Parts: sequence; structure tokens; C-alpha cells
Amino acid sequence: MEILKINLRHFFWLPFGSACGILFVTLFIFPVSALKGAEVGKTFEMFFPFVGAAMLTPVFLPEQDDSIRDVIASKKKSCSVVYAVRLLYSVCALAALTLLLTAILYLNECEVHWFHLYGGFASAFFLGSIGFTVSGIGGNAVMGYMADVVYYLACYGMKKQLGVFWLFRMSAGIKTGKTWLIAGAFLLIGLTFGMRNLRFRSGGRRGYEKTGR
Repeated sequence: MEILKINLRHFFWLPFGSACGILFVTLFIFPVSALKGAEVGKTFEMFFPFVGAAMLTPVFLPEQDDSIRDVIASKKKSCSVVYAVRLLYSVCALAALTLLLTAILYLNECEVHWFHLYGGFASAFFLGSIGFTVSGIGGNAVMGYMADVVYYLACYGMKKQLGVFWLFRMSAGIKTGKTWLIAGAFLLIGLTFGMRNLRFRSGGRRGYEKTGR
């Protein structure tokens, strides 16, 4: 519980504020009144996925500061526990913002269905997991944000190549297939923790954390 309190106080509000800003821009760019079908899907997919990038990519960002990294590395509690706590509350915040967008659309007489809620969360979760993985393995949050942008842009011209991992299915009128994104996100997250733990065992705790990886 103490880990949760400290991380919420010091490391949650900046990413959450950025995510709220992205949600605000989404509502500003896209009309949110009496939308139907694919138009509702576009609201959830064409810009909202960056909410996931804003929440998940900076999970490892605090340790890029030497003083924070030294403090966390000196504790008896495993660093993986700290990262897991940050990831958990980040995913919960993403889910809450997805629900908020759904509620706003519903109140503005849009035809919102459960698959919009599920699909919007899935796209944002998957895009965020890409930044999470690149940041976690590469040791640099900027690299994670760049990976998010590159993948998002690739979705505009590589629909066939990306297959089930294409982000814009609902915008094309496709109501199914988002479970692949959820599965892919969990796979990337598991890979990230696995790689970091492997480096931990091979390099030692202090040496491992000093590298920022």
C-alpha cells in the first residue's frame, strides 16, 4: 500500500494529466453529437489510443533520474513490484478514461455499444504496451513514445501487413478482432518484465538498475 501511495503522489499525475489532455483534444477534434456506426469507432481509434501511450509508456521513466533509481534500487522490495504497481494503476486510469469517453458520447446521443468501449480500450492498451516495452527494454521513455508514433502512423498504410493488430478496425466498420490487441498487449508486457528480470539476474541488482534497463 505504501508503494502505491508514493507512486500515485509523485509519478501518476503528470501522465494522467497528459492523458486527460489527449482526451480533451479528441473531443475537440471529433464531433461528439448523434454519431453512428463507424463514426463512433473513429472517435475511439483515430486519436484516443495515445491516451494509452501517455499512461503506459512512462512507467519506467522515474528511474531515468539517477537519484530516484538509486533509492529504489536500495530497497528490499523488488523493483518489479514497483513497476507492476505503476502499470496496474495506469491501466485502471486508462479504463476510467475510456469509460468517461463512452459516457460523454452516450450523453450526446451517439449510438455507443459495448464493443466501442472494449475496442477503444484495446487499441489504447495495445499502443501503450508498445511504448511500455520499448521504454522498458531500451531504458529510454523517449524511445517508447517514438515507437508509439511510428506504429500509429504505420496503421495508416500497412493494414494488410499488421492484420489483427491493425488499430482502426471499428473505423472501418469491423466490430470484432480487438481481443488480439488485448492478448498482444499482455504478451508485450510479459516480455518486458521477463527481459528486465533476466538482465537483473545476469547483472546484479545495483548494476542492473544503474543501467536504467
